[in-house]
Amino acid sequence: MRRMRSDVITVQTGSRPTVRDITAEAQGFVSGEGDGLLHVFVPHATAGLAIIETGSGSDDDLLTAIDALLPTDNRWRHRHGSPGHGRDHVLPAFVPPYATLPVL
Repeated sequence: MRRMRSDVITVQTGSRPTVRDITAEAQGFVSGEGDGLLHVFVPHATAGLAIIETGSGSDDDLLTAIDALLPTDNRWRHRHGSPGHGRDHVLPAFVPPYATLPVL
């Protein structure tokens, strides 16, 4: 039986919604490990993980879709922080903070 391995990477995103590609970090982690599952988790209440193509406009499309679905306005009951911040706490219900990927 193989032992489970884990690692922590730090991703800085700033104060505005952003898409950060972590493909290189994931590839480096699984390199040479053989077949299995890669589980990625973001331990933050206002972040999510999406499996999308980046660099061709899809990252901006994702942010635009999130803005359309979850506008940054005063409709949110969760009101600490900047105006509309409550939507950030709803985001993980739509873009989950984890993903499990097969590695072949």
